[in-house]
Amino acid sequence: MVYDRYRRTMSSRLFTRVVYWLWIFFPYFLRKPLTALGLLWILGMKKVFRVNQRNEMTPTEKLGNLSFWGVPEVDLDDYRLRVGGLCDNELELDFEAILARPAVERPTRMDCVGGFRNNSVMKGFLLADLVSESSPMPGAETAVFRCADDYFTTSRLSDLESAEALLVYEINGERLARFGSPLRLAIPGLYGYKWAKWITDIDIVGGFPPGYWEKRGLPKRGRVGDIW
Repeated sequence: MVYDRYRRTMSSRLFTRVVYWLWIFFPYFLRKPLTALGLLWILGMKKVFRVNQRNEMTPTEKLGNLSFWGVPEVDLDDYRLRVGGLCDNELELDFEAILARPAVERPTRMDCVGGFRNNSVMKGFLLADLVSESSPMPGAETAVFRCADDYFTTSRLSDLESAEALLVYEINGERLARFGSPLRLAIPGLYGYKWAKWITDIDIVGGFPPGYWEKRGLPKRGRVGDIW
């Protein structure tokens, strides 16, 4: 019961917006170490609430979810997923083409940087297969995920491949806009802010540029347990 209240608080849009404006008030050179201290505190709270021992499936109605800017409206008839950048074969898929791809369905764990955990069954397709079809050029190191709400995040191609990252269109057998439908990312082992929702574009780039939250002080690689 106490954990459920904690989870609801940490996924509350009002609460996170208040925390955000307090956090962003600090200059970056102070915000970065303060963020590390905050993450250490959250990791401690996860031990207190035994979050790391929560391996049971999370009912859909109890899935923690944070839509900081709200849930965008996406018209499936007009929806396209585009893959471009440092690749020889740019791709564009409508939703029917996405559903026609070989599907993968498996239990998936997501740890939010705010401290809660979701265990759900996700269905989609392997991101590595899509990236391979795009034929990345020499020097391609990172995927930049751009979303319908203007959010963006980045992950190394090697991390995505080793984690067997999925592009997901169903969670617990449902397609729900608040959880990222029509297409979201799932990268086991990385924090939830790396799990981009409402993805519209994937840009293959060189180097490892920071994403939205990483520019503001969260860990750049975003592995669960990272504080820098």
